[in-house]
Amino acid sequence: MSRNRSPGSAARRITLRAPDAARDFDEVLELVRACDRTVLEESDWTESDLREEWEELDLERDAWVAEVDGRIAGVMHLYDVTGGRMDADGYVHPDLTGLGAGSLLLEAVERRALEFVDRVPAGGRLIVRSAHLVGDDLAPRLFAGRGYTRVRTFFRMVAHLGDEAPSAVAFPHGIEVRPLDVAVHGEQAHAVAQEAFAQEWSFRPRPYDEWARRTLGGDGFDPSLCVIAWDGDEIAGVALNSEKRNGDWGWVNILAVRAASRRRGLGEALLQETFRRFHRRGERAVALGVDSENPTGATRLYERVGMAILWRAHVWEKEIRP
Repeated sequence: MSRNRSPGSAARRITLRAPDAARDFDEVLELVRACDRTVLEESDWTESDLREEWEELDLERDAWVAEVDGRIAGVMHLYDVTGGRMDADGYVHPDLTGLGAGSLLLEAVERRALEFVDRVPAGGRLIVRSAHLVGDDLAPRLFAGRGYTRVRTFFRMVAHLGDEAPSAVAFPHGIEVRPLDVAVHGEQAHAVAQEAFAQEWSFRPRPYDEWARRTLGGDGFDPSLCVIAWDGDEIAGVALNSEKRNGDWGWVNILAVRAASRRRGLGEALLQETFRRFHRRGERAVALGVDSENPTGATRLYERVGMAILWRAHVWEKEIRP
């Protein structure tokens, strides 16, 4: 998310409106890619990523574009408007920074957040969170100037697999890998993921139908790429994977191991088998997202299997109602 207003920019008029899915799609996609390229050499935004986000959002109420002289200068999306926490994701085109578009987009999100006060239990906080890539020097000033505090850092990590096929994976004793049948095993996989992530900083319990729609029904999801590890009649761990999601690579949606099955090398085996399946499919890179302060030490596991940090994103938070 960026940016802030610079002196002498007031002459240019900025307006906010809802995105038009048909008319604005290509311009918004190029905008978010351009923002990435100001920090990174390339962007991991794909057409399917943006299309999936817009299909999930109420574009009339939970998305905005800022226009300057008829050109889209910025875009903002608001997600997860339940439970007192609202996650916003915004971008301002690098050619149109300093005009105030970032401030207007954050103002729009904060006004929208106030409409959800009655959904927050008595005594609960109402907060807005947003993030920016580390390397964007203007965004921190914008967030701090609007009363946000930096609270977390997330990593995008990538493994480059090379051309040589990975060797067969040895799973811990007593663990059996079986194919995923979503209709039969979906709810058990959901229970494993909910338990495994319950202590995560950003965790929010999700009912099965919502979780399944986003995780098992998302673009590129492929059961044959998933790894389901069984310990007897119970699922001990899962790697739920998709093709070409959140970038041009294989994507690990969820890597989860039940607490009772940890410290046996199961997480590492799940990842190695994930790499093997993607490699067999012709994929040569696999990526995932992780909290840098993950309480299970996940980043160390990912480094052990050869993953490296591609980018970092700082998360900022503002309390709208104490």
